[in-house]
Amino acid sequence: MDIKSLYKKYSLNTYNRIGPVFVKGKGSYLWSDNGDKYLDLMSGWGVSILGHCHPRITKIVSQQVKQLIHVPNNLFQEKQILAAEELVKASFPAKVFFSNSGAESNEGAIKLSRLYGRGKRHEIITMASSFHGRTTGAMSITGQSKYNDVFKPLWPGVKVSNLNDFADFKKNVSSNTVSVILELVQGEGGVNVSNKDYVQELYAYCKKHDILFIVDEVQTGMGRTGKLFAFKHYGITPDIMTLSKGLGAGMPVGAIVVNKKIADIIHPGLHASTFGGSPIVCSAVLETLKIIKEEKIIDNVVSLGKYLSDTFKSWKNKYPVIEEVRGLGLMQGIKLNIDARFVFDQSLEDNVIINVVQGDVVRLLPSLNINKADLDKGLRVLEKIFKGVC
Repeated sequence: MDIKSLYKKYSLNTYNRIGPVFVKGKGSYLWSDNGDKYLDLMSGWGVSILGHCHPRITKIVSQQVKQLIHVPNNLFQEKQILAAEELVKASFPAKVFFSNSGAESNEGAIKLSRLYGRGKRHEIITMASSFHGRTTGAMSITGQSKYNDVFKPLWPGVKVSNLNDFADFKKNVSSNTVSVILELVQGEGGVNVSNKDYVQELYAYCKKHDILFIVDEVQTGMGRTGKLFAFKHYGITPDIMTLSKGLGAGMPVGAIVVNKKIADIIHPGLHASTFGGSPIVCSAVLETLKIIKEEKIIDNVVSLGKYLSDTFKSWKNKYPVIEEVRGLGLMQGIKLNIDARFVFDQSLEDNVIINVVQGDVVRLLPSLNINKADLDKGLRVLEKIFKGVC
């Protein structure tokens, strides 16, 4: 059976698929159908934060499948509300809605903004180079024309401001502004880190002028930046936080965490999800939070994140092709002064999976429990490539 030919015949052409056919994963490694072993330093765009098939996740999900798979959301079930409770305990006083993805979570945040505006305010300010999802609403608040130009006209009432430019933000504010949404570290935008002073100034302005402060933590949440949630680096408390990717350590789940101060703006009938918050995915959320705490995952992120950043910075002094190093924790980017695609291609040939964003940024999102030996293995491959080009 030729799997790649079947893709060409039956799969809608929405991805540029490359590489081998993968059939197994364990820890930071994937295996192809011909038995080749690949080091995964992307963890599925940051989804598999505990590596592939973490034994505790596979065990808890297997147990749940045998007990209860689906319950409609007009009935009560245990796992969903326990997962919501743990998320609130770990973040801020809030109420939670479970979705299936980051895009869905951001769609929900848009709807909550509209409700908060009470028909009088509806404009949302987003950031240039941001990425919030592929659905129509989420795409409309994504500040990258390459994702949304061909789908215009987009949703009205969206303004784009430059990240880390408070004066530019104020230029975009009007009497119709109801919310601002930002990623504290822009992933698809090139691993751009928000300045702390900028975020705090922006936050204070929003509080003063009754503008909702929405933080998209779809990629930065669940320990990726060295804290369980990236907003904890900035001394702020969001009005709304959106989550997905690593939330279920591989299971398809998202969440909207809505500050208790504004949670009563919504009532039954205004938002829903058929599959959101199933017993299966919520059992994974609960176990993921336990593992992060019990296996001291954040400590590993802080330690190896610094090691990774320091290594990249040392390379910058040796290899002129490297223009800038940026990131937080185990979310790191290397901006090159040439097209970076060759780094991806060569790494894959050397059985290491990385990612390139914005054409010139090499991005690494390894599993949060990766060990130093595996990380060093990947770094040796990357350095060999930079040595070759320089």
